[in-house]
Amino acid sequence: MRVGSLCTGIMGAELALSMMGVEPELIWYSEIDPHACKLLAAKTAAPNLGDLKSIKWESVEPVDILCAGYPCQPFSHAGKRKGTDDPRHLWPWIACALRVLRPRFALFENVAAHLGLGFDEVLSDLAAFGFDAEWTTLRASDVGACHQRDRLFIVATDASS
Repeated sequence: MRVGSLCTGIMGAELALSMMGVEPELIWYSEIDPHACKLLAAKTAAPNLGDLKSIKWESVEPVDILCAGYPCQPFSHAGKRKGTDDPRHLWPWIACALRVLRPRFALFENVAAHLGLGFDEVLSDLAAFGFDAEWTTLRASDVGACHQRDRLFIVATDASS
């Protein structure tokens, strides 16, 4: 399946798709962290679209799956919890990509604390764009890690397809 990735990091979402039996073909990604960019340039030939705040989504190649592990600092209990007032809050630009590209599926990851801060905006946007969403939380310790690290996973499907 053709994948577009935002806030790509080390391609964790793409690895998860592979582990679930989906053969992800990374078509493009958006990453600005210099260390992640260096790693991604070595791992894939897919183009880096750069800062997702400046991408013109109408000119981007559509994909089957849109993935985003967007910054958790606005929502994390370890941070200042500024939510949508935090300059690192990137959901509005991710929502724009989703609205324009209309992938069949979307996969998002963030901290579980997002459920209590800013998650209503995510669900509202998904519904407004015609996506059905399911979500769950999972601790790293649930899959064998030695720490809790409670994460939120959201899977959205285009209700019209």
